[in-house]
Amino acid sequence: MKTFLALLVCVVAVSANAVARDETVTEIENRILRTALAKVGETRMTEWTGVGCSAWDVATCAGALAGTIAACVASGITWGAALAGCISGIIGTGDACWDCVCDVIEWLGMGSC
Repeated sequence: MKTFLALLVCVVAVSANAVARDETVTEIENRILRTALAKVGETRMTEWTGVGCSAWDVATCAGALAGTIAACVASGITWGAALAGCISGIIGTGDACWDCVCDVIEWLGMGSC
């Protein structure tokens, strides 16, 4: 019983020190880039059935937009059409990845437009 109580006290002490914190934009961007890199390894480029962009364009744009996506996620916009709107609003219509935003979001597993 003493051992159990001692173990319980240790668990409580460790849990009390584990304070949840928000991810920084850089940490979010790194997580997005790791996801994109993993997806490139598991996606056969000829099998991609995106809305309008090639698999190469989607992979390239995922890397190019990682910082923008991270900024949107850090601001609390994390999913689907709202995330696409945030990204599109930041990059503007002149960006080469404008047409691929929805494909990138879907490919990264962050919803769909």
